[in-house]
Amino acid sequence: MTKTRRGKSKLEKFIFSTKFVILVVFIIMLFLGYLRISLEGTKIGYEISVNKKTEDEIIDQKSFLEAEYMTLRSPQRIEDLARELGFKYPTQDDVFYIEHATVVGEKR
Repeated sequence: MTKTRRGKSKLEKFIFSTKFVILVVFIIMLFLGYLRISLEGTKIGYEISVNKKTEDEIIDQKSFLEAEYMTLRSPQRIEDLARELGFKYPTQDDVFYIEHATVVGEKR
C-alpha cells in the first residue's frame, strides 16, 4: 500500500473520509427503509387475512339470521301463534260497517 506523508495509506484515508461515511450511512438507511416496508407489508397481509376471516363469519351469520327471519315471519307460524293466543277468524257479527267516515279536523 502506498503511504502518504502523514503515514496513512490511501485506503485508510478513504475509509475515514466524509464521503465514505455518508455512503455507509445512506446504505444503512436504505436497508432499514426496505426492512420497514417489508415488515409493514407482512403486517398488512396479516390484517387482511384476519379481516377476511371476520367477513366470512359475518356473512355466515347474516345468512343464518335471514333464514331464521324467513321462518319466523311465515304466515303459517303467525297463524298458529295467533290461535294459541286466542285469536279467531271474525264472524259476520264481529264486522262493523261505517256508513260515512270523516277525518278529525277535516272541513266539509
